[in-house]
Amino acid sequence: MHAADTNAELLSLMQEQGDDLAAPRDIDFFVIFDTRPQAEAFAGLAAAALELPARVSAYEKTDKWQVSLTRHMVPEHAQLNQLEKRIAGLARQHGGDADGWGCPRVSQDRGRR
Repeated sequence: MHAADTNAELLSLMQEQGDDLAAPRDIDFFVIFDTRPQAEAFAGLAAAALELPARVSAYEKTDKWQVSLTRHMVPEHAQLNQLEKRIAGLARQHGGDADGWGCPRVSQDRGRR
């Protein structure tokens, strides 16, 4: 399935589950690398090129490494697709594989009583 189609499905599911898609929140984009030096090098480059904070960590239950890049934004379809495409392209250039994104749920009834 194409990433753009997957993002549309994820956003639709989030909305169905009561997520307020108009609310900005931190969205983490993930990239996987075989080695820690690859991940650390990419994190520095990506942080500068994309102006996003980057964190390197061991990838759970594997011997690989994960870089997470965070942007505070509204989870809007076109913006997600554009940023995900930029991250994936940069990741491929440096031996990494983009591994999607994630964010916390923001309830549509936040602040209401």
